[in-house]
Amino acid sequence: MLLADAVIAVLVFFPLLAHGFGLTIPWTELELSDFRIPLFLAIVLLLVARDWRLQWWRRLPPEGRARLPREAAALVLALAAAAIAWHLLGFDLEVAVWHLTYGSGAVPLAALAAAAAWRWSGAHLEDSYFYRRGTALWSAWCAAVERAPSRALWGAAFAVGCLYLWVALVRHYAFDSHGWDLGIFTNAMWNLTHGNGYVSSLKGGINLFADHQSPLFWVLAPVFRLVPSPETLLVVQAFGLAAGGPALYHLARERFGRAHWAAAALPWLYWSYLPLRYANAFDFHPEVFMLPLFLWAFVAFASPRSRARWLGVLALAAALGAKESAAVVAIGLGVAWVLSSPHPWRGRWPGAAIAAAGVAVLLFDLKAVPRLFGSDYAYMGLYQRFGGGIADVLLAPFLQPVFFFSQVLNLERLQFLFWTLAPLGFLPLFAWRAALAALPVYLMLFLTAGDQRVQAHFHYGIEPGTALMWALPFGLAAFAGRFGWRRSALWVLFWALACLRPFEAGWTRFYEMTAHSRWVASDALPCIDRSASMSATDVLIPHLATRDWIAYPYGLEQRDGKPVSCVVTDLKLNNWPIGSGGVERVLAGLPASGYREVYRCRSFTVYERDGAGCLRCKPECR
Repeated sequence: MLLADAVIAVLVFFPLLAHGFGLTIPWTELELSDFRIPLFLAIVLLLVARDWRLQWWRRLPPEGRARLPREAAALVLALAAAAIAWHLLGFDLEVAVWHLTYGSGAVPLAALAAAAAWRWSGAHLEDSYFYRRGTALWSAWCAAVERAPSRALWGAAFAVGCLYLWVALVRHYAFDSHGWDLGIFTNAMWNLTHGNGYVSSLKGGINLFADHQSPLFWVLAPVFRLVPSPETLLVVQAFGLAAGGPALYHLARERFGRAHWAAAALPWLYWSYLPLRYANAFDFHPEVFMLPLFLWAFVAFASPRSRARWLGVLALAAALGAKESAAVVAIGLGVAWVLSSPHPWRGRWPGAAIAAAGVAVLLFDLKAVPRLFGSDYAYMGLYQRFGGGIADVLLAPFLQPVFFFSQVLNLERLQFLFWTLAPLGFLPLFAWRAALAALPVYLMLFLTAGDQRVQAHFHYGIEPGTALMWALPFGLAAFAGRFGWRRSALWVLFWALACLRPFEAGWTRFYEMTAHSRWVASDALPCIDRSASMSATDVLIPHLATRDWIAYPYGLEQRDGKPVSCVVTDLKLNNWPIGSGGVERVLAGLPASGYREVYRCRSFTVYERDGAGCLRCKPECR
């Protein structure tokens, strides 16, 4: 197993550690991880020289020697197929090869090396250093869970929540969070907790119920009132998402028993789930809470205690209040419950009730709520190509079958399907009745115009991920029934590691703080008046959103028609959606609109109107 250990050490762990800790070669532009291939080849040559001297192939039986060339060719073809698969997932061939030799992308290569070592050299898994260390660590975790499940699970959830929060805060402090969406919700919560109503100036001052139906967001108001900052939302989101891991443990324990390894493993599959980690790192969105809330609701429904079941109803209601799309998730979950339950109607009626509740909430959110604000549902335009109405979308497979399926099955949607299923080892698909829970959600996303909602690095994977997590224990049981529990464990481990992608330590390096951004955060922004209405560039908005009115630079008027008092911009930082050129055009027109420049430090500028006093102090330009 030396070859497999070399692959794991040099191609998996070494680049992750080198990149995560920023290890670079002095006086060069090369990172230490760039030397992984030469280092790996040197180790392989040493192993070949050793094995050539030992002539291990002479000890193979004749049939083994006969199949060695054939299996070696199969191994090379498997590597080529893996590179082509990466290429089909949207990477050019050079990037695909890079992924197969770097970090978690090298896990398929490590698995093939382990299989080859086991097949050709007669080595055992127990000979691998990483296997021995991994099994020891796993045994310690299983013992901790069996001894004190609540303490072990909630301790791990807290640690994972801290890891999630670290990534979110590093991103925010590096000015990589945005007005859309962290700024929207920070400003909405500020207005809600200061008596201005449930409005966000970044959405034009409309009541946000006219945009998305997220009454669950109001639950955060007392916490935000105590600590009014965007960081509050990021803290709640990180630990709220992490809280779903123990729920999945209880669902697995209900199916497999307390002592089974699957119950201890599935929370880690949840915490490492890539769409969940992407959602945590991408600003703040109240709909992410539907994932842990739905899981805890089903945990409560499985309890024999009536009080717990009533708490489950409360969790279900809270999940439905996360966003209108949660109703679609509930419909899928309810139908899947009815289809997958082994019990007669008495055991299936709760699923039917959940599906009916989902339909009722969906119609209320899409029909009744917008009419209260004198408009139609804002996002039906995403389905306009099918006719625009709910009935048109439902009938499209029958009335427009060719067009319908051409829109559902394209490369971007297949990539999204892969990245939501692969981290779970495609296990939900092995219990197709349970997997149907995700079908309505996939259709909801796949039928929208454009490709934004099928990008895995946004937060939209949470909605199908909720249904897939519920179906996961069903799929694992079906997979194990067909292939056995040992193969199931290896299968789960392989896909979880292969789809881990950048580890959080390396992830944070994408959000690099420059000397200029540090100055903006520590010197410039604290001097901005905290109450003045303003327009600001994109990544400055979340840091300045705790005020009544804030907008993008092209929005110089408030809802009542009055001009904003201040305009704060920085051309060096991200200026989505109009870019630095658009911001420069806005700045050029400010004097004609009655604004005068009161401060400039390189790319950072502050304009004010009518002596508004936008600066409480004058930051030293450094």
